[in-house]
Amino acid sequence: MLAVLLAQLPVPNNPALNTPLAAGYLAAYAAAQGLDKQAHIHILPRVLSDFAGDAALVQAIVAHRPDVLGLSLYTWNSERSLHIAARVKIHLPNLCLIVGGPEVQADNHWVLSHPAVDIAVIGEGEQTFVAILRSLIAQRAESSSLGLQPSAFAIPGVAIRSPNGNIHFGPERSALNDLSVIPSPYLSGYLELPPDGMQMIEISRWCPYRCSFCLYGRNMGPKLGSRYFNLERVLAEIAWGKARGIRRIHFVEANLNLVPLFWPLMRGLADLNADRRITFYAELRGEHLTDEVVAALAAANVCVVEVGLQTANSRALAASLRRTDLQKWAAGTRRLYRYGIEVYLDVILGLPADDIAGVNETLEFIEREGLGAYDIFTLQVLPGTAVRQAAAQYQLRFQDRPPYYILATDRLNYSELRHLRRRLKQRIDLDPDAIEGMPEPRPAQAPGLISRIDLRRPLDNLDSLEAQLAAQIEIMVALNNLAAATPRLARWISANPSTIVDLYLICDSSDPVPAPAQLQAWRDTLPFAPGYLDRVAVYGAAAPDPAYRRVSPRIFLVLPWDKAAEPADYAGTAQILWRYHAIPAEPLALGAWRVAGGAGIWLEIEPGHPDAAAIQSSAAAWAAEHSRLLVVETKGNTA
Repeated sequence: MLAVLLAQLPVPNNPALNTPLAAGYLAAYAAAQGLDKQAHIHILPRVLSDFAGDAALVQAIVAHRPDVLGLSLYTWNSERSLHIAARVKIHLPNLCLIVGGPEVQADNHWVLSHPAVDIAVIGEGEQTFVAILRSLIAQRAESSSLGLQPSAFAIPGVAIRSPNGNIHFGPERSALNDLSVIPSPYLSGYLELPPDGMQMIEISRWCPYRCSFCLYGRNMGPKLGSRYFNLERVLAEIAWGKARGIRRIHFVEANLNLVPLFWPLMRGLADLNADRRITFYAELRGEHLTDEVVAALAAANVCVVEVGLQTANSRALAASLRRTDLQKWAAGTRRLYRYGIEVYLDVILGLPADDIAGVNETLEFIEREGLGAYDIFTLQVLPGTAVRQAAAQYQLRFQDRPPYYILATDRLNYSELRHLRRRLKQRIDLDPDAIEGMPEPRPAQAPGLISRIDLRRPLDNLDSLEAQLAAQIEIMVALNNLAAATPRLARWISANPSTIVDLYLICDSSDPVPAPAQLQAWRDTLPFAPGYLDRVAVYGAAAPDPAYRRVSPRIFLVLPWDKAAEPADYAGTAQILWRYHAIPAEPLALGAWRVAGGAGIWLEIEPGHPDAAAIQSSAAAWAAEHSRLLVVETKGNTA
């Protein structure tokens, strides 16, 4: 039997979204084609894929001893996934690595040429995956080896790197005409979801639009045909989720209100979700949002929707191949507001043919049409998109690795883009220095993994923790012991380069306050390999060379309340937490906390303090009101 392991790694700050739908489809379709009798296909458990650090993932994958490892690659996980696969191959040199997903495109050379990749699947994966497995099973029967044979190069939909480094493409794979041949991975038992997770339910694989910056519907033409799942299946999947306590469902569909399933689906949901226990997220086409459509959405409890916009600049719309009737779109969007539906309205900076005047035109349109809140995004020049093919025409300069952010165009240089982005983020009360996808501090404890280490206390087996660390950890270190702790920190980071480390440097009253440059120089001594979040953070730098900015370790400098320090001086290097000792019978200095600035408060409460619960509650309310971080420490316990 061929041992096959499939895995999908999460968005760093939102593992709840990491439903491995693609892996579920592959497993269910392969079983429907009879391959379950020749191959054991497993999906890596989510407690590992969602929360484990790099070393723990390598250890877990090696323990499965798969013959084939299949990875779903997205912008947020591709570099990390391939790094982990390369480490796995050190232990399992005969492993066959198959990669698929949106990152696998004919023009994405860094993925196709990666030394860990054996076979890349371009486009829709079910048929190609089955063909690859059949080829590997036949090879195993003939020679007990999984080395690539010439027949593999002829499989439609694959790209294979030959020993001399050249990339060979098989014939183009035609997409499935009828999606009903793919069993539901939920109803077939291939996927399980935690109750606090989000269920992903695909409606169709089709989009009639050709927006140049988007991958939806590429090479699928203007006709929907039978490329959608039937109503009974979709409702059965929703009922399956509801029975398991799922409260959030995301429809994986670019234009929910345009598919033939829309009206019967809305009626079915109004009945199935009559108790409104499930909230639905959907993407909609704004021009087609009539009163009847919006009323149906509200009745089904579709309460969070994305309607796009991206730009109201007619030149940028034309250059982006985006057909939007702005007046109809605005009218449809206003109907959503009237029904109390939360709207995600996006504005993209850096589109072809757009400039400062065009962006101002978009913002004036939003205000003039009485539209609500919006967010500011930076163009991603994604592999496989028309905007990437037109990069030379518009002099687009962009990152060569995910997230592929635009760095300059023929109308906006980097400095102008950066200034515009900061100004518009501040205009809508968003932190321009916030890093999209960066986890918030204070990670939740993950079963079987270590996410908190206090080096101020004696600990056992510190030198063997690498393979037990979570994908986000917090480490407490006394400032006066930092030099001694640094080699150990370096080993942990080297073993887990993608792990977000929140480092709390705790300063005593007798310690001199370290200067920002001193902390920066210390951090620069630690191992570092640029990754996804570092590239997301590029706009925090004054120049795009290099096209990234290091984000981990994230340093929190914990200073005694009476120390003199200016938090603004540490911007980009460390965040200040003020160390405040709660004194019995004295109220907390909440007003002084706010005036002091910084990231928040490190609150010390003595064990047995008579008002401990009330103090902690008051401090938590203050932190929530002012969007500050609160760390509460009692002797022997940090919460």
